[in-house]
Amino acid sequence: MILLLAAALAAPPDGFSLTKSDVSGCELYKGSADAKGDVPMRAECRWADISLETFHAKFSDWEAHDDIFSSVVSSRIQRSGDPVLVHQRHYARGISDREILLWGKTEKVGDGWRFSWSRATGETLTPASGNVAAERSDGAWEAHPHPDGGVTVTYELTYDPGGSVPGFLVRSFQGSGFAAVVTELHDYLK
Repeated sequence: MILLLAAALAAPPDGFSLTKSDVSGCELYKGSADAKGDVPMRAECRWADISLETFHAKFSDWEAHDDIFSSVVSSRIQRSGDPVLVHQRHYARGISDREILLWGKTEKVGDGWRFSWSRATGETLTPASGNVAAERSDGAWEAHPHPDGGVTVTYELTYDPGGSVPGFLVRSFQGSGFAAVVTELHDYLK
């Protein structure tokens, strides 16, 4: 009960407002739109049933992301290294699939791990017929051991699907779609 009260009284991160509470052990936040209209989203999670070792082992395979997330149809390494170049195809009901090349980076951060990505500028992407190139995907998952066991996880994402997308679909992803992403990862790691 004390933990629930503490979570309820915790202030949202600067520039964010709380959108949903206790979604698979996560608090979900939405930031203010930037100059282009892209809205940053953030999740802060406490997963007592997941170890840091499990998080790292299962999430570090960039090609497995299509096994984790229903919105990622395919995730394939185009060039190994640091950073790794990953081609992803994203699905959302009601619009054409989106494709993007990402620079993905895995790094040790203190006592935890950070998996970050951003659109690979300077790389050529020709989407398959009928698909659209996503304009932006900047984000990260970061996990640290919690003193009482399990992990604390922070997820950040700013995404611009490119092309023409109805506003109600964008809002849907920022709500139930974002919640689905954290739930799918938590379920996959268990």
